[in-house]
Amino acid sequence: MHRLTCCALVLVCACVAVETDATAQDRFRPIVEGLLSAWKTADVVCLGEGHASRSDADLRLALVSDPRFPSVVDLIVVEFAADSRQGLLDRLVLDGATLSREQLAPVWRDTRQDVWESPIYEEFLRAVREVNLKLSRAERVRVIAGDSPANRNRGGAIRTIVAQQVLDKKQKALAIYGSIHCVHVGMGFPGELADKYPGRFWSAYGFFSEEESRRGRRLFALGERPAYVMIRGTKWQGQSTKGLFPFLSGLTLGDMLDAIVWYGDTRDSVVPAKPRP
Repeated sequence: MHRLTCCALVLVCACVAVETDATAQDRFRPIVEGLLSAWKTADVVCLGEGHASRSDADLRLALVSDPRFPSVVDLIVVEFAADSRQGLLDRLVLDGATLSREQLAPVWRDTRQDVWESPIYEEFLRAVREVNLKLSRAERVRVIAGDSPANRNRGGAIRTIVAQQVLDKKQKALAIYGSIHCVHVGMGFPGELADKYPGRFWSAYGFFSEEESRRGRRLFALGERPAYVMIRGTKWQGQSTKGLFPFLSGLTLGDMLDAIVWYGDTRDSVVPAKPRP
């Protein structure tokens, strides 16, 4: 009797997990559809994040879990991995090796940035591994370590990685970096690389603060559900960033990005870093 009860509980838990995944997929569907369509014209989609943001992490999981993703994207370039640990990253994601957190941790710890100790980054790498396990070796999506901490010019190192690993090889890639790295002006790699690789970038991310979100919601008449707001090729391209992205004043939204990610009427949360052992 006890064994039957345990089995029933396992089945209930499994159903809840599936429903949760399905709910997330449905909730983020407008954004995922918009991002997937971006690769029709671009080679690199820079999906900006707020470090340790739960909403950004959930969107990434929904995107890579979409069954179309592996047929659209060849590579994922991530800021939270040191290029010196590419071999370890390949073992997990491409080879499907079973690695503990401590075995995998040098991937993000060697970047020398403690924020990557937040469990959402390990969670993402393991999610890509799970996607790949269902595919043949030739179909698997590779994750590229997108930080080079040994290089004093960090921005230059990022540009080199994106150019050499993705653009020069004519690959399609998802790039996950802090949002400021995704802007179309000089401080972002799409801006820095635009002259040499015109038309090959697409940048999308959300607002940087709750106040900016409130202003953006009013301006774009956004509702309770997540949405994908097109900027490129629309009337919003020439809209001033004032009040929306005040960190970069004097620019237009078109200088910043191609689409705005709206997570709906929900409060984001920060997933704190785990203490190191």
